[in-house]
Amino acid sequence: MSGGDPLPKAIATTYYNAGLTVDQLTVLVGAKSAKRLRLLKADFEDEPLDLAAPNDVDIYEGDVTTVDTGTDDDC
Repeated sequence: MSGGDPLPKAIATTYYNAGLTVDQLTVLVGAKSAKRLRLLKADFEDEPLDLAAPNDVDIYEGDVTTVDTGTDDDC
């Protein structure tokens, strides 16, 4: 459902705006794509995740181990 064809985007938008039923959506885009759109719509309708701000924790504190990747190899 990507690429240059505007029809799939129009179908998805119509579904998200409650202009299509799940059965109509399935007929238009197929069961696999309809399932994806249903899951995405459910995600849109849920409350955003309440995630704490990231800590400024240095995950590399302490000794760092390096690996020789063998850049001279031809493989």
